[in-house]
Amino acid sequence: MLVSIDTLRADAPGFAGNAKVLTPTLDRLASQGLVFRQAHAHNVVTLPSHANILTGLYPFQHGVRDNTGFRLRRDIPTLATWLKARGYATGAFVGAFPLDRRFGLARDFDVYDDRYPKARAKLDFEMAERPAVEVVAAAKKWFDSDVGRPRFLFVHVYDCHAPYRPPSPFAERYTTEPYLGEVAAVDAALSPLLSPFLGGAARPALIILTADHGEALGDHGEATHGLFAYEATLHVPLVVWWPRRVAPGICAVPARHIDIAPTILGASGAPTPKNLPGADLLGPGGLPAGVVTYFEAYSTAYNRGWAPLRGALGGGFKFIDLPRPELYDLSGDPNEQHNLFAPDNETAKALRRTLAPDSS
Repeated sequence: MLVSIDTLRADAPGFAGNAKVLTPTLDRLASQGLVFRQAHAHNVVTLPSHANILTGLYPFQHGVRDNTGFRLRRDIPTLATWLKARGYATGAFVGAFPLDRRFGLARDFDVYDDRYPKARAKLDFEMAERPAVEVVAAAKKWFDSDVGRPRFLFVHVYDCHAPYRPPSPFAERYTTEPYLGEVAAVDAALSPLLSPFLGGAARPALIILTADHGEALGDHGEATHGLFAYEATLHVPLVVWWPRRVAPGICAVPARHIDIAPTILGASGAPTPKNLPGADLLGPGGLPAGVVTYFEAYSTAYNRGWAPLRGALGGGFKFIDLPRPELYDLSGDPNEQHNLFAPDNETAKALRRTLAPDSS
């Protein structure tokens, strides 16, 4: 079971230390699972980020770089492709238009449920979406059905995305912080799906929970996400829950979205394709040393004519490759306030060398 909570900041849930929000379902999952505290996305918008997760490839490999103008090529397999070939029933239940089947992610899912409502008006610029409670109800019904074979379920809920309009009673409880109201509401919506596993009433399953990206909430002058790639939008939660297979705990080793596909394939007994750049998070050798995480934010390059934003994280440092480059020591400066870049900085040079040639 792969659960993606759209726009969930890494520091938003209670298990991340946030005392201003109640997320009992997520906290319970995290307490029983392995929490990767240094997990990062490679994109800060929905479609390419989910393409990274489902294909195990970087955006410059699968070619999906933004929410608009891109479609995953038919010759690129996904988790649904590989698991269906091994006899799995495959179902996906998504919450909003950015993951509409027209963008190519539906291929090889037996069920790809993207029945979100149409926009309320012709000039309504809000993204068409459906509430998490509806997505979860449909997903649970499919997952609980007796299909007579193993299942792979992908669930995507969109509620934390702006505009923040949490349902009652969360709107009343979080009047001054509606984003956290959405987070709490999503936690409650996921409870019918996750709680039977957490309480031992359901057969054990591998559950991986993450977010496609975070939310800036004003960080570095950005209201939501998509413009920049600072930690508020690039750092994501990642929890792996697998009773009797994965010991609960906290892992400080860097993890990436491209590691999710090899992890699921490894758990299923399927071989990992050699072209996948990620690593099995649960593999016997553990994560390789010196992991470098590539990231990009291209929406403004395509839509506003800004310079393409690319970068790399490694060794506790973050390099952002722009006309005015930036370098941050995340261990001592997690809020990225002090740019350490200098042309002769060896750390910046080393991280820049990891960047593949830009073929956008």
